[in-house]
Amino acid sequence: AANRRGLIVSNTPDVLTDATADLTWALLLATARRVVEGDHFVRSGHWTGWAPTQLLGTAVSGKTLGIIGMGRIGQAVAQRAFGFRMKVLYHARRAVVPPSDLLHWERRTLHELLREADFVTIHVPLTADTHHLIGMQELTQMRETAILINTARGPIVDETALAAALRNGTIAGAGLD
Repeated sequence: AANRRGLIVSNTPDVLTDATADLTWALLLATARRVVEGDHFVRSGHWTGWAPTQLLGTAVSGKTLGIIGMGRIGQAVAQRAFGFRMKVLYHARRAVVPPSDLLHWERRTLHELLREADFVTIHVPLTADTHHLIGMQELTQMRETAILINTARGPIVDETALAAALRNGTIAGAGLD
């Protein structure tokens, strides 16, 4: 159709890989450490001083990162996990070999990954197969302390189910692009 109209179509693979991987980590850290809540709390005028457990959040270092989709962006996210001493699990159609002997990534089924990971990040395209890939059934398989990060397309996660899971404490948090 583009050719018939004289339009040029191009693809720019890898141009947003690092930017998206960085955003994934920004959301993961901000959600785990409750950065946005803390900023709002201080700016609202409600902060009166430090307290030992106030907005404590959760640690990231040494935890388990689960990556759904291990293409360019998923691999870039996994590489960044090395600096946090994280165990990296991934779910993908094909096995992936890490680019360095220093990195160790373990392939899992989707359900194994959801059960084992402290943080789950999504990096798959939106297709008929991935629409609502993460729904209430998947969310209930996650740990109550788990955090879901989605920098892929919104409809990959059933947002109604996600809102319910957050309200009822099925999972601890979510960071969405």
